[in-house]
Amino acid sequence: MARDTRPADSGHGLTGRSIEAVVFDLDGVLVDSEPVHYRALKAFVAPGELTEETYLSIVGTSVEETMLWVRRTYGRTEPIEEMRAASSALVYDELTRGPLQALDGARELVEAVVARGLRVAVASQSSPRWVEATLRSIGLDDLLTTVVTASEVAHGKPAPDIYLHAAERVGVEPAACLAIEDSDPGVRSASAAGLAVVQTRQTATAAPPMAQAHAVIDSLRAFDLRWLG
Repeated sequence: MARDTRPADSGHGLTGRSIEAVVFDLDGVLVDSEPVHYRALKAFVAPGELTEETYLSIVGTSVEETMLWVRRTYGRTEPIEEMRAASSALVYDELTRGPLQALDGARELVEAVVARGLRVAVASQSSPRWVEATLRSIGLDDLLTTVVTASEVAHGKPAPDIYLHAAERVGVEPAACLAIEDSDPGVRSASAAGLAVVQTRQTATAAPPMAQAHAVIDSLRAFDLRWLG
C-alpha cells in the first residue's frame, strides 16, 4: 500500500484549548505492534490466505469486529467467543516472544505530559491482556496505569464510547482531553467524543491525514507541547 506523503498539519484548532488529560491509543501510536497482530491473525486464518494489504484494511477495528470479519471472509462457523480466545492466545504468544520497542519519542512524550501534571490514559481496541503485555514489554506500564479497552464499552472505535469512557475514568470532561491516534476508526472515535485529536503517522499502517484531526504529525517527536495549553 502506498504511503500518503502529504505534509503534516501545523496544529490549527488546538490553540487556546485547556487540556487536562492526554489519552493515547496504543498500537501504531506508542508501539508498532501491528506486525505482531498480522502474524497472529495470519496464523489464525490458515490455511486461508491473508495478505498484508487486506490486513491493513481492518487495522483499528475491535477484536470482536475482526472476528466477525474472519467469519464472513473465511466462512468460519465457531462461536465468536471461541474464536476470540483462540486468536487472543496466538497474539499473546507473539507478544511474549521477545521485548517490543516503544516508538521513537513515545516515552519522552508520556513523561513530558506527566511532568506537566496532566492525567494520562490508554484507549485501545486490543484486549486487556494484550494491552498489559504490550505496555510491560515497552516499559510504559509504570506511567500508563489507566487503561480502557473495547471490552469495557458497548461499541468499539469508530463509535465514541471508548473515549467517553476514558475521559470518565480520568475524571476530565472530553473537551479538556486530547487524544493521540493513528488509525481512521481511532481518529473518528476521538473526534466524535469531543476530544482534541492529534493524528500521528509514524508507522506504515497509519491512515492518511484526516480532516477530523486538529493536527497531523509524522513522529511523536514532532508533538508540540504548547498544544497542551
